[in-house]
Amino acid sequence: MISKLGLVALLLVLSGVVSCSPEESNSNNGNLNNVNNVNNINNINNVNNVNNVNNVNNVNNTNNTNPDADGDGVPDTTDNCPDVANPRQEDFDGDGQGDACTTQNGTVQEPFIIPVTNDGATYDDARDTTQSQSDVFDAYPPNALDESGPEYVYVFTLPRRMQVQAYIDLPEPDGVDIDLHLLSSLAPLSLISRSNNALMETLEPGTYFLVMDTYVSSGTPMPGPYGLHVRIRPWYEGTVADPIPVCAATVATPVPLPCVFVDERDTSTATSDVLDSYPPNATDESGPEFIYAFTLDQAAYVAAELIAPEPTGVDIDVHLLSSLSPVSLIQRDNNAVWTLLQPGTYYVVADTYQAMAGFYELTVSFRSAALEPETLFNDYILAAVDYIDANYRLLGYDSAVLTHDIDYGTYGTIVRSGEARTMCVAAVMEIILVAMELYEAETGDSTVWDYLPMRSFQYLGAGDLKAHLWVNYDIESGGSGDALRHFGMGMNVPFENLIPGSLINLNRTSGTGHAVVFIAFIDIQGNTYPTWNADVIGFKYYSSQGGYDVGSGGMDYRYAVFSDYGSPTMPYNRDLNIIYSTSQTYLNTGVMYMPDQWIDTARTLRGKKNGSGDVSVFDPVYFDGVTPGND
Repeated sequence: MISKLGLVALLLVLSGVVSCSPEESNSNNGNLNNVNNVNNINNINNVNNVNNVNNVNNVNNTNNTNPDADGDGVPDTTDNCPDVANPRQEDFDGDGQGDACTTQNGTVQEPFIIPVTNDGATYDDARDTTQSQSDVFDAYPPNALDESGPEYVYVFTLPRRMQVQAYIDLPEPDGVDIDLHLLSSLAPLSLISRSNNALMETLEPGTYFLVMDTYVSSGTPMPGPYGLHVRIRPWYEGTVADPIPVCAATVATPVPLPCVFVDERDTSTATSDVLDSYPPNATDESGPEFIYAFTLDQAAYVAAELIAPEPTGVDIDVHLLSSLSPVSLIQRDNNAVWTLLQPGTYYVVADTYQAMAGFYELTVSFRSAALEPETLFNDYILAAVDYIDANYRLLGYDSAVLTHDIDYGTYGTIVRSGEARTMCVAAVMEIILVAMELYEAETGDSTVWDYLPMRSFQYLGAGDLKAHLWVNYDIESGGSGDALRHFGMGMNVPFENLIPGSLINLNRTSGTGHAVVFIAFIDIQGNTYPTWNADVIGFKYYSSQGGYDVGSGGMDYRYAVFSDYGSPTMPYNRDLNIIYSTSQTYLNTGVMYMPDQWIDTARTLRGKKNGSGDVSVFDPVYFDGVTPGND
């Protein structure tokens, strides 16, 4: 029989605590009670570990008295879910078992849990309300809509003041209508906000509920599948001392590219009022402001825009700075700024003109300055030009839409509005739609049709892409580049950086304009170049222009010449007196990205703007189809 003390010594040798070298063995001889040499064998707190022959590892680890299997900082003895990390120990139903260990079914009793940390949350989910076990919410007063179909319930707890954005995939399937409801309790009367497709609220610390409920139309429930996206981020004061980070967790964290940041606030609630003007601009910006900040670790195109039109009586302006000194102003505008920025830290200030404080919606879009071919849709745009030129060339110019009907995936058909004649902005839209068809045919990716609802190419509401392609400065769209950026599908790019298949909206000294696809740069002899050089005097493009009759107008090529270069002879029909400008107002230039580069936060914000009818109209005087210098 080995004595207890002998067993301890043997275990210490086997575990390496006691060395087998002669010198050390001699020096420790007869000194087993030395607490420095035997790891506190005689420490009364470690007696159980010495006596437990099955607990060899604990002999060497005198600190392992509070095991924590899931590593969440809560000892297993008190952890309400010891096998799954849940540092905040959430237990919605109070049954003693942590929510992390509970199977949720989306009912009032077991709502789906959206986990939120101090840094916020990114949560995505997909369900089908035909499979829901819950049908207890029928209406959300004071809203009177019939939401008596089945629903799914979600719960989340905010540890601090945070901004919550929730939205669903659009378009919804035919016959399906799921709406979002944000509640402060499980009582319908506690409704904070509701929306057909997207909502954003700033909330105080506490527990909240999100109910995805089925709308009932004239007694007919419209249940079905939905995709839910929830984005939660900390609330920042937006002051000099506490600027709002853009597209990153902290100001110092580089913005991941691409990114679109969306925020909405009310400057009447701002606590900052220290920036009153931005020299050399003399505009009185003495009202309260919110300050945003971001850091770039690579060159990027950046556009900061306040969604227009602003509410009546509100005037918020946007300013881009290289530091928090007003004299470091890079750009300012009533609604939108756009530029190429090098690596560094920058600031966007939404400032109030005089005393006209109020609500605003801000987007800040980022795209890499390196136009990698694999990220761009240009090849499909050019392929669409070739297809249309081969099949629908010179069928006449008129204020109609499309030369032919186009199937919008499985969602239906966009029907041409008249005969095969079409005008220029519709020509660009047609080229985009055909490019999407060619993309699906080549890649098999039919989700290209899911990003925007078909109506976005049919109607002229503020939330429809078509309204922005049609050019409307009331919604801050000067052309295709702006339009695609607004919906997270493209970005403005300087004229000199365009590549074939880019998009241009030009203006002439005569006061007319045109929407076209950029084909190449040209010199004074009409030679074409894929990249800009010092000999460039204009560009070759493709669009619809010219006369009404077949053969005299319609889809065709032109050589556009900037007004400084007069009327040089060109290999084919010309378009003269084009205004060259670095301003996107007069020469709107941009690219379209591949579908996997489209950013839905921008699309979702714009989609909320429908419901107030058409905001754009085709201007036949501005888009008259005449190309001066046409031979």
